[in-house]
Parts: sequence; structure tokens; C-alpha cells
Amino acid sequence: MHIPAHQDGMRMVGMAEVGPYMVAMSYTLLHDFWILTGKEKSYVQIEDGQGLHLMATVWDPEYNQRIPLGSPPVEVRDAASGDSVTEKSLWPMLSQQMGPHFGDNVAFPEEGEYTVQLSFDPVSARQLGEYRGRFTDAVDAEFDLLFRTDITNNIRERFVDEAGQAGALEPMETDMQPDGRLADAASLPGEHGGIIESGAAEFVVQVLRRAPAGIDSSGPYLAVSARTPYNQYPLPFMGLRATVANAGEEVREPLKAAIHPELGYHYGAPFPAIAMGDDVTLSVGAPPQVARHRGYQTAFLEFDDTTLTLGDGT
Repeated sequence: MHIPAHQDGMRMVGMAEVGPYMVAMSYTLLHDFWILTGKEKSYVQIEDGQGLHLMATVWDPEYNQRIPLGSPPVEVRDAASGDSVTEKSLWPMLSQQMGPHFGDNVAFPEEGEYTVQLSFDPVSARQLGEYRGRFTDAVDAEFDLLFRTDITNNIRERFVDEAGQAGALEPMETDMQPDGRLADAASLPGEHGGIIESGAAEFVVQVLRRAPAGIDSSGPYLAVSARTPYNQYPLPFMGLRATVANAGEEVREPLKAAIHPELGYHYGAPFPAIAMGDDVTLSVGAPPQVARHRGYQTAFLEFDDTTLTLGDGT
């Protein structure tokens, strides 16, 4: 993981409240990026022609949590004629400036006014606590976009002196939406078991004495918050399992993706017994299935099984 060579500005298209979500649409210059299918990484280069890199962010306005929604379909139509210009699904993406978002490059045939419609399916992650049953409906959001090359040519591009060094660009500053960072370990509910580092990612391990609402168990709950270093962005759509060694017995469980107002996006499972001093081994079956912008293209791909003694980590 490294600091990329340049930092691009962006322009806001608009914001809309739809169902339980706030949705923001923005754009920047055309970008290259890398997509992941299983463990295979593919490079997406910038194609010839005029266009924009469209970006959407979705969050819950009550708790200011960004919400993962897979690959939302987008349709761009000519505003005057209503004719469709393009239809595609936006990639779930991760960038050092924008954090988790949805995006892709979109070509425009000519300058003019366009209508952009986004469609969001219900959240596939388990909805826990106050989020239980909140994100169960499909919703659409529509925005008016003016495409003009004189506007896009004025988007600022700043070259970064620290390019290539280990680290990350700071999240983009905005008062209009949350920046996508997860809460630090000290602010998470439950007992803090420690932090595991693997594959350039951090795994913050928490133990809740009682599983949150939405989990069919009254026993303890193991929550693992997988995140980027530096900016603390969530790493969604992973395959993750945990093995807990308690009182001489080992229990292995898949950790399912979940969203919770205080834990945020995480992976978790109930266990019959778990306590400080137990050993927890995390195993990654599939890396985060998100497209990566520059700086993240080599990170979060290969992971080793790693063991933590609860209470001994930082």
C-alpha cells in the first residue's frame, strides 16, 4: 500500500434522501482502477473519448454509517429525449480520498444535460441492533447532470510529493456526508480483544457478552472489524472465518458480514463460549471483493492465518 502520485478534485452532482438512505452523486476525471474477481485482479484502463468517473456514496443519516449495497445498476439518459446513453452496474470501490463508494467510468456522446438513475437492492449483510429490518427495500435515486468539457477541464489535479511512500492520502474533507471511516477500537461496544494485522489490513477484534438483536443467540458474539490502516475504511465482501480455542476445545465458525449502528460494517458470529485469554485464529477465504483505486491495488489480496490471544493485542 502506498501514496499515489496525484490527487484529483471532484464535483458534486447532488444529494437525495431515498427510503432510509442519503445518496450523493459526484464525479471526477476518468480514472484507471483494478477490479477483483475471487483472487484474480484485472486492470481497467482509461478508454479514448470524453467522459467522467461517476461516483455514488450511500449512508444512513441517523448514525452516519456508509452502507454497503453491492453493485448498483445505473442508467444515464439524455435529459431532452429520454434516450438511454448507457446502462451498467457501478463497482463497489475503495479509494484513499473517497473511501468506500460505488463508481465507474462513463462515456458521454456529447455535451449536454443528462439524467442519472441509480437503483439499490436491499442490504445483503445482516442488519443488527437498531438496524434490524431497516434496509430491506429496493430504492431508486435520480440526479440531473450537466456534462461540459470546460467544467471537467477545471477539476484540479495535484501531484503528491510523497508518492510511492507507505501511507495513504487523507480522506476528502466534506461537511455534507460522512467520510467513511470506522470508529476507533476504543469507541466500539464490547471488550476489546486486540488487533490482528495481515495482508496490509487491520482486524479489530471485539467480544460482546451478549449477541446483538438480529442474532438468534443469547450467547457471546465475536465481532471483527476489517479495515484499512491509516484511514480506517471498512473492507467489505470478504470471506472470513474464526477458530476460537476455549477451555481446550476449538470451535470454528464463518464470520458473516453485518452492519450495526455502533460496530459499523463488520464480520461476526455467536460462539457458545469465548473469553479474554482465549486464542482466536482468523482465516481469510476470499479477499475483499472491491475495486481498488491507485494506492490500494497491491493491498488486501494475500492473507496468512493469524492467531491472537484475546486481551493481549493492542
